[in-house]
Amino acid sequence: MYPDTKELVAALASIMSVSGQEEQGREKLCALAGSYFDAYLPDPSGTHVFVKRCGREGAPKLLLDAHFDEIGMLVSDITEEGFLRVVSVGGLDRRILPAAEVLIYGKETLYGVIAAVPPHLQKAGDHKTAPEIGDLLIDTGYDGETLRRLVDIGTPVGFYEKTASLLGSRICGRSMDNKACCAAAILGAAMLSSEQMAWDLYVTLSAREETGLASGCSAAAYRIRPDAAIVTDVTFAVSPGVREDEGGKMGGGPVVSLSAVTDRGLTRQLLRLAQEREIPCQTCVDACDTGTNATMLSLVGEGIPTAVVSVPITSMHTYNEIADTSDIEYAARLFAAAAEKGGLRL
Repeated sequence: MYPDTKELVAALASIMSVSGQEEQGREKLCALAGSYFDAYLPDPSGTHVFVKRCGREGAPKLLLDAHFDEIGMLVSDITEEGFLRVVSVGGLDRRILPAAEVLIYGKETLYGVIAAVPPHLQKAGDHKTAPEIGDLLIDTGYDGETLRRLVDIGTPVGFYEKTASLLGSRICGRSMDNKACCAAAILGAAMLSSEQMAWDLYVTLSAREETGLASGCSAAAYRIRPDAAIVTDVTFAVSPGVREDEGGKMGGGPVVSLSAVTDRGLTRQLLRLAQEREIPCQTCVDACDTGTNATMLSLVGEGIPTAVVSVPITSMHTYNEIADTSDIEYAARLFAAAAEKGGLRL
């Protein structure tokens, strides 16, 4: 029996994982996902590694990577008046930050709101520009002396934990990038029994992707030495401002990348599997860069054949990203098919 998709995504999204702080969610993550795997292997990079074995000695290893970290902030200063200044971790959309609700993960978890200048008091032209991160102040209601007892410089700050269902199969909230794909990876493993599997499956919920370093997946892959890898991340969904040639259709299934970075044979096999299993699937052309962990992962060790399978979302890098759970489930089915007997072949 595998988990309800919306409940799984919401539970994963509630785990604080601002990039560089991924290990703080280890206990919650293991309680949520551990029962679907045979082993959990902590990694010094902060990456969470789960293993599901097929039970056959010398079986090939398939790595399924979904980065676990999310965009956020770090406290950089505490003013005498009791406001917090922050720096960004990852590519925050500065246009939507004023009045955003946040959580400060200090000695206690504090609720805060990013202060906003009323439109009545804005200067001419202010509405045309996004504020700089360093100019923003978080208001918790505490004075400076109290805040300094509860919050240290360098404390992570994340968007407020809230996930909601929209009409149909859509879900919105913080960190759909990349908790939607973490859910797809876990769900895919949950769909498998060892008797069905031809591969040992290693699921890496990797660290630090939003920093641009991709070091978490690379370190784990060097340790695992997989025979093939699939990277799953979000991609742009067709929406106002995003053309059809720039993204995938929500509800149309996962998006398989056609790129110079990805392995052509592995990519063809995934598209074949999707067709044979009648799993809705889309393709996109990423030319020389997929914007995912695939570039670094493909170059680990002696090289790893790597493909990219993405879930389309809207409002990326905001506090209300939107995903379609049907896409998550289609991706999970494709991942399960890849690890099954008759799935991917070396």
